[in-house]
Amino acid sequence: MRLSREPHPVDRPSLLISMIACGGLGTLAASGWNGDAGRFQPIAAVLAIVLFACFLILFTVFWVGWLMRGHELWREERRGASGKDGT
Repeated sequence: MRLSREPHPVDRPSLLISMIACGGLGTLAASGWNGDAGRFQPIAAVLAIVLFACFLILFTVFWVGWLMRGHELWREERRGASGKDGT
């Protein structure tokens, strides 16, 4: 019998949504960086860089979590297969 567990953090949509939001807002700020922003141009540049850095960090966390989840599923599958054989 398999016990139900809480879903893996990668399976929750909050990480993916925040990653997409940072990427989209960073792109929006970068497009304002090149336009006729005038005095807001340095603010847009800093905002674009910070949001892109947040996107990269969240992207890395997501993919490391995804790999860990895959490894966890692989280990459970392997543990289940070895338990059926009686070894």
